[in-house]
Amino acid sequence: MLAAYPHRRILVILLSCMLLLFWLEQAAINAYWRQTFHTPSLLERLDVLSPWREGGSLGGGLRRHSEALQQHVGGWDRRMIDSLNACCLRPRQASSAVVARPAAPKPQASAAAAVKAVDPRLLLDEGLPVLLAGDSMMQGVALHLLPPLFRQHQVKAIDISKQSTGLTYPDFFNWPATVERQLAANPKAQLLVMFVGANDTWDMVNGAHYIRFASPDWEQRYRERIRSILASANKRKVKVLWLGLPNMSRDKLNEGVHYLNRLYREEVTAAGGRFISTREALGSQDDSFNKFMTLPDQGEVAVRTADGVHFTRQGQLLLARRVLAELRFE
Repeated sequence: MLAAYPHRRILVILLSCMLLLFWLEQAAINAYWRQTFHTPSLLERLDVLSPWREGGSLGGGLRRHSEALQQHVGGWDRRMIDSLNACCLRPRQASSAVVARPAAPKPQASAAAAVKAVDPRLLLDEGLPVLLAGDSMMQGVALHLLPPLFRQHQVKAIDISKQSTGLTYPDFFNWPATVERQLAANPKAQLLVMFVGANDTWDMVNGAHYIRFASPDWEQRYRERIRSILASANKRKVKVLWLGLPNMSRDKLNEGVHYLNRLYREEVTAAGGRFISTREALGSQDDSFNKFMTLPDQGEVAVRTADGVHFTRQGQLLLARRVLAELRFE
């Protein structure tokens, strides 16, 4: 019967594929729904059905196998790049470095060492990678960090930022686990730059219940996730530069990000990392939101987009320069 109506056959195939996708990816769909709308999804009502839960288990297993395969391929790719660098690039770099660095008189060397000793910027090695992590805010800033880091310092910036993510919904995206995995996969990484939190001023999910934002239980769980990221970096001696959240246009969100900034500042400082405020770079001197700021060479420019959260290209550039101003290389 379907053969006589090709369009019906196509419709049946599409519906079947959609049902199969929902069956296998139910966990991801539920997590995305909670992250976006902060309520349980309609699919969660089907959890009482055993065949439906089987699909979730099968989908989770397939996803884990896929991630393991990606890590294996990524490891093979890195080993190949390291082998090519070792055989083709390093000798030439070493040779040019020797020629380019004449011996300096001892008094000048001592003066340079004294300057370095008082320089408050984070000292990094040229040529070693850095990780850029966070949500859509970091995605915009990373675009303007990658080129100067590579051109000026031969530093490969690995951008692992992902939009609509945060620390509140690990079922949707688990940043502590992601940072741990990425640092393990990039053992030469020397710096982790974190910029996250605009999606985190919401209640957390605890099974079928919600934990109220900024309650003691919420704060304890959130601090633990910050500490987990910092611990992953510290055990590998990776420096941490954590960007504070800028002022937001909506009052409730603005109050939330100031609270989160306090948590970031306290945890990052306690772990020996560096927390930097971003609001001054965007023209704010207090807790108020500014969409525009005045630059000496450009006059008044827009630095924030209409949503009151993200940044214009000019805002992204200013934040990228703020990050670069915090670094020095040798």
